[in-house]
Amino acid sequence: MIDTPQSESVDILLILEGTFPYVRGGVSSWVNRLIIGFPEYHFGIIFLGSMREDYLAKPYPLPDNVKYYAEYFLYDNKKTTHSNKKIEEKEINAVREAHHKMKDCLAKSSITVDISHYADNFGISEKGFFENRHVWDYTIECYSEIPDQPSFVDYFWTVRGMHAPLWFLQTALNKAPKARIIHCPSTGYAGYLGALLSNTGKSPLIISEHGIYTKERRIDLMLARWIHEDDEFLSQTGRIHYLRQLWIRFFEFIGRLTYQQAQHIINLYSGVLELQIADGADPQKINTIPNGIPVENFLMSRTPLAERRYIVALIGRVVPIKDIKTFIRAAKILQQTEQNSPEFWIAGPTEEDEDYYQECQLLVEHLGLKLQVKFLGFAPVQDVLSQVRLTVLSSISEGLPLSVLESFAAGVPVVATDVGSCRELIYGSTKDSVKAPAGEIVPIANPGAMARAISIFLNDEEVWLRCSKNGIQRVERNYREEDMFASYRKIYQAGMTN
Repeated sequence: MIDTPQSESVDILLILEGTFPYVRGGVSSWVNRLIIGFPEYHFGIIFLGSMREDYLAKPYPLPDNVKYYAEYFLYDNKKTTHSNKKIEEKEINAVREAHHKMKDCLAKSSITVDISHYADNFGISEKGFFENRHVWDYTIECYSEIPDQPSFVDYFWTVRGMHAPLWFLQTALNKAPKARIIHCPSTGYAGYLGALLSNTGKSPLIISEHGIYTKERRIDLMLARWIHEDDEFLSQTGRIHYLRQLWIRFFEFIGRLTYQQAQHIINLYSGVLELQIADGADPQKINTIPNGIPVENFLMSRTPLAERRYIVALIGRVVPIKDIKTFIRAAKILQQTEQNSPEFWIAGPTEEDEDYYQECQLLVEHLGLKLQVKFLGFAPVQDVLSQVRLTVLSSISEGLPLSVLESFAAGVPVVATDVGSCRELIYGSTKDSVKAPAGEIVPIANPGAMARAISIFLNDEEVWLRCSKNGIQRVERNYREEDMFASYRKIYQAGMTN
């Protein structure tokens, strides 16, 4: 159970979507360290999740300097409003105008949208939006304009699902404490709420993008099974189904609104600059602050190679975007090709996507790997890194993964897919005059290439020792937590003095 401090004002209000305090690792670890790293500031947290039942894991304890906490589950069935107020024509016209502005904003990136118009959902209650005849008529009107019409039932429920969270966000907006700074580690619903709060409270908004939210949602939506596609023509021509396009455009739009309102847009590495600009970010607002870790916490994990066990580990959540299945398939190849097959550990939470976790378990069983592959669940990362010979990152999308930095700090080489900043982490910056690899980069979703790279580190002691040394040097030189804190302290101090 989470304590719920309810201060009326805070220094920094963090708005978090699907991360801290429920989901361990990655962004949640970064948030926890950030709060602890600034004890002089009072923090508030608004957590946004999907449904309450999706977050059953034991949460992080809230640090002592968290003075406000609230959580909202955007797809719970609980009604958020009960107003029977009749919708007037001017309110329907406001909805029409908002939809037209969304289309214009996406078509012409230079268009500026007045975000204050979205602060109260045009004065329409949830009940009114979902039950009023005028809204129904407008929904049918919009549907009639679609060239390749999907099933109306699917379209209707897509529109409902897209708009339902807005009234939870309205409640969060109305109840939020006064904050000197709003800070969001993503765009999406969290960034949108942050933009509304920034606008209404005249507080500066900071966006720290660990992964490009719109890009990751595009990937999720292209893989989503809950979007029903029964149009054979679309599948044959390779065109994206309209309902997938609708969701993608929605997240692109609220991302643009968030970028527009933000005073600072922070990325983890310069390679995403063009993506942010393409999604509507003003280049003058963008700054790069790499992730940093407490290197000293991993000194005891720098076990000599001779004392390490014959284990290859993947440290990460068991979710589709981490592509755990490619790691499992690489394990099968190594079982067949290595004289002494290693163990393969998957160390990370399994409860976030139960269906995917079960699929991974079935794949392990199908490939005959039950003795070689172990799902550890959440495990202390220092303990894992002190034992294993190598770590693997098999993701199809990343920003600047903390798991790679932690492996380097423990002196463990890494085999990683060519995503996010991994190439720069593994091989060094393009500014470096000498190539000093700390592991190997492999293509996405290529278990054969992954297995070959892993085999090198299992069999070549000289390569292992060289990459271990390079990783330690790289993380100590470029990715220390205190350097990251110093950069954020400057931004926080500037925001609080303006």
